[in-house]
Amino acid sequence: MRKLFLAAFTACLLAATHPLNGQMILSQPIPKEVAQALEQEQQAARLAARGQMAEADALFRQSLTTVERHLPNDPILAGSLNNVAQFYRTQRRYVEAARLFNRALTIYVGAYGDNHTLTATVINNLANTYLANKQFDAAEVLYKRGLAATETLLGPDHYSVAISLDWLAQSLFFQRRYGESEAHLRRGIVVAEKAKGPESKLVVQLLDHLISVVEAQGRKQEAVAIKERAQQLVAKLPKG
Repeated sequence: MRKLFLAAFTACLLAATHPLNGQMILSQPIPKEVAQALEQEQQAARLAARGQMAEADALFRQSLTTVERHLPNDPILAGSLNNVAQFYRTQRRYVEAARLFNRALTIYVGAYGDNHTLTATVINNLANTYLANKQFDAAEVLYKRGLAATETLLGPDHYSVAISLDWLAQSLFFQRRYGESEAHLRRGIVVAEKAKGPESKLVVQLLDHLISVVEAQGRKQEAVAIKERAQQLVAKLPKG
């Protein structure tokens, strides 16, 4: 079940929300060179999507160097740092990704504080990177911070809160802190049921993770009952 829990985490990670790209957070005219660099960044992303990783890497580096030269410590740079870090993370270059996410986070916190969508998103991106790199304690600290920001921004009953609770629960699960993990998952299920309905994919995902946590505590019969509930929900989900 640990392998299933980790596989579900990976799927969740790939579906995570990303910050807006540089062009979408512009509040003032920018140098022509920066505009061209942001276009290069988008081209690099397209290359990566086609599997041309070496070409994408070179273009990402080139665009990032240009943005940093013209707009150091600017939120536009933070957006580019985030996007390049995402690219590194898909290649499992976690140390490099974390370094760039941390730089982006410093800029966003300085500009907006924690309670801003861009800041909260990078907090979670960095936490996901630490979790993927098995730095579970570091991930936990950031997930708690991201959860607090998400609740402030969106309210305690938003489905994003359920996702944040799920991520936090996973960081605790891998530290064998099963009771704490279970508590966050059960709260996440309640939030997800209110926000997305009792028969949503998000509820199923949380139930799947809860199965692993309950099994890890030796409560086999309870885990079977939860699994049956999850299977019933899956049968009701739209196909495709």
